[in-house]
Amino acid sequence: MRRLAEATAGNGTQPPLNTTLAVVATDAALTKAQAQKLAGTSHDGMARAVRPVHLLNDGDTVFALATGEHALADGSPLALNDILAAGADLVTAAIVRAMLAAESVRTPGGMFPAYRDLYVK
Repeated sequence: MRRLAEATAGNGTQPPLNTTLAVVATDAALTKAQAQKLAGTSHDGMARAVRPVHLLNDGDTVFALATGEHALADGSPLALNDILAAGADLVTAAIVRAMLAAESVRTPGGMFPAYRDLYVK
């Protein structure tokens, strides 16, 4: 596997700056604080799939929302744990699927190689 720095070395270009955005939605009834916690734990899923992540020059962000259609299973705050774990797992899976499905693109701003063109052989 080639690293991105190796792929761009010697051609006068810098590795591209990247921002990863995710939205996690649930039909659970969450408070604002619980939705913020869901967004925070879903960031852990991003950290599993993206390297490097959460740098000073990117905008890696997870937004969480809840429709409020269903109360938490037993009404206890610990019932939220299953939703938090699922949020992290699903963000990881979504990023991996997206990276493997993406295609390289040439734009007026330059060539932007896809992950699979750089690392999957």
